[in-house]
Amino acid sequence: MMKQRYLLLLFVMILSTMCFFYFSTSSVKAKIHKINSYDKEIKIEQEKLNSAKVINDQLQQVSKIIMESMTTNDKFEIDEVNTFIKKLADLADKYEISIDSISPKVVASEKSHLVEQKYTLSVVTTFVQMGQFLSELESFDHILKINTLDVRPKQEDKNTDSIELLDTRYKVTFEISVFKIIKEEL
Repeated sequence: MMKQRYLLLLFVMILSTMCFFYFSTSSVKAKIHKINSYDKEIKIEQEKLNSAKVINDQLQQVSKIIMESMTTNDKFEIDEVNTFIKKLADLADKYEISIDSISPKVVASEKSHLVEQKYTLSVVTTFVQMGQFLSELESFDHILKINTLDVRPKQEDKNTDSIELLDTRYKVTFEISVFKIIKEEL
């Protein structure tokens, strides 16, 4: 009889241990599943937040460019023209691009809310240098438009003692427009 009680007690203990492990395992699995679902939600929200930060930074840059491009004048000031020409020359110098000519040209705007200033830039460069130049030109804090981009092989100069390969050099003519927005009077 005593033996049966011990066996019954042992059986109850084994059964309760098995029930305990079963329920604790299922509880842990449920909590792990819940944690994983929270983790996925956090990742999605973090991606949204990162995207919003990137868009905010880009919009701030665009806003900065627009605010700096606002004017009350109906034409570009000479100092602004000279400053932009210097920026173009410095950029060409940075990439060791030789400049043939830079010339500003005043443009009568057909649009009453914009002021346009054109520049014609003629350089001798390689395609790699031209790509670097255009890439950095794009990052200027101005509203820019490249109207024309004329690329022609550089003509061989008979007086040149240079050993450089002339077929890799090109004469490139850019026609660039810079715009300013005229502030509306209230």
